[in-house]
Amino acid sequence: MVESQEIAVHPRPSQHYESVLPQHKIKAYKRHRMKVKKLPMILALHLKRFKYMDQLHRYTKLSYRVVFPLELRLFNTSGDATNPDRMYDLVAVVVHCGSGPNRGHYIAIVKSHDFWLLFDDDIVEKIDAQAIEEFYGLTSDISKNSESGYILFYQSRD
Repeated sequence: MVESQEIAVHPRPSQHYESVLPQHKIKAYKRHRMKVKKLPMILALHLKRFKYMDQLHRYTKLSYRVVFPLELRLFNTSGDATNPDRMYDLVAVVVHCGSGPNRGHYIAIVKSHDFWLLFDDDIVEKIDAQAIEEFYGLTSDISKNSESGYILFYQSRD
């Protein structure tokens, strides 16, 4: 990876800094920028689904909805990248089922030829591609118990 001005990861509340001294009224925000020079054949994306909550003294699950595409094109490549317009297809998703990192269960959804399979321990069942939407996360945080995509695997078309 090469440092760049192309991609900005917008600061979240956990990424801002304030002075602990009352006489200093300075706020600073941290931004990350990067470019990819060489794209992988298999791209693994890890979604942040757990966050440490200071007031609770433990990790909690982030159940917010993340819509991940079945097809993905990366535009964050450097000028000298090999095959900068590489297309990727979603081929697998690791899903966390439950309300927290210390409780719950993991399942996997895997594309096999032209259909999707759901692996839950020793149970394997065929599912429709539309069923993947059930694993985007919650549209509201009313219930923290959710089945949320956690790790996404994309395979290059070339």
